[in-house]
Amino acid sequence: MLIQGRSEPSIILETVKIFPGDSKYETTLQESSWPVWNEDFKFQIKQKDAKKPTDKVDLQSLLAGYFLSLTIYAILEPPKQESDKKRSSKTIDTKKSSKVTDQEESKPKSGFLEKFNSFKSTKAEAIAQKSILEKRRTVGAATWNFDTKLFQNDLKNGLTGTPDIWRPINAIASGLTAVDARRENRKGQLEITLMYTASEDSFNDVVQLTVNRLRCSVQTMQEHEQFKAPLYLKATILEANKAECFWKSDRFVPTISARWDPKSSTVKLTVFKANLNKVSIYISLGCKTKMAKKEILGKAIIDEKSAYADSWNECLRQPGIPKVFWVNFE
Repeated sequence: MLIQGRSEPSIILETVKIFPGDSKYETTLQESSWPVWNEDFKFQIKQKDAKKPTDKVDLQSLLAGYFLSLTIYAILEPPKQESDKKRSSKTIDTKKSSKVTDQEESKPKSGFLEKFNSFKSTKAEAIAQKSILEKRRTVGAATWNFDTKLFQNDLKNGLTGTPDIWRPINAIASGLTAVDARRENRKGQLEITLMYTASEDSFNDVVQLTVNRLRCSVQTMQEHEQFKAPLYLKATILEANKAECFWKSDRFVPTISARWDPKSSTVKLTVFKANLNKVSIYISLGCKTKMAKKEILGKAIIDEKSAYADSWNECLRQPGIPKVFWVNFE
């Protein structure tokens, strides 16, 4: 893979991902204004229809709807050299006596120690992630829809490939511009699915909320990056102002677009029909800074008195029919 672009000399990293899919790979770091990667990444593409092993693969139907996404980052600070790591490690080792080291090696790890070490490992990973956020800046992205007509080159072992494909690096955009004057777009938007299910006895009605995706402008993403911490989303369903159930996302890096699997991002509340007027939904976008301080970067409220009262009431009037709409963070 070869990518060219005019930029100041810096360390370049590239993320390779195929949509739809969950697998994602990162290239090695390249300290050059004209970085070149010759790296292979393998993605498993599932066949839509089960076929016999002897049947010939139809590339057009197999690759329909798939596209490749390349995101390029600039690392603002070079990683610590291996020689520096070895030197610092050697300095620490010289401070330990051989007697203490032997004693530590001879002691078996207890369950508590294993849990403690696991906690230390998790904490170290979190610190490393924050360090990446501080030093990484998005340069741009390139995409390519799989064109089956280009898969004509015969490779070894019966494989086929394409010729070299060039794509320009474009600035990332989510459809929300930084100069948009609308107040609701300043902190970003969230697409949700709301559904109300009525029960026969009216005692077991269900209010269901699903968080689908997040989007914001590049300017908003840059504001999020200033906190130097991963973000999270939390959606809570309340009854009489009391939190009854909630969903919280895994932490993710500041981005202009994020998507969640509906199977894991759904929260339900069982409620008496007469109490539906006391039900409300509170959604927040936040982060936890280095000083363990929680910052709320955006919030939205959904109930019969909010800006989304029409969508809320329509959902209650049509039980069993999901209502998909966007909410704006304030």
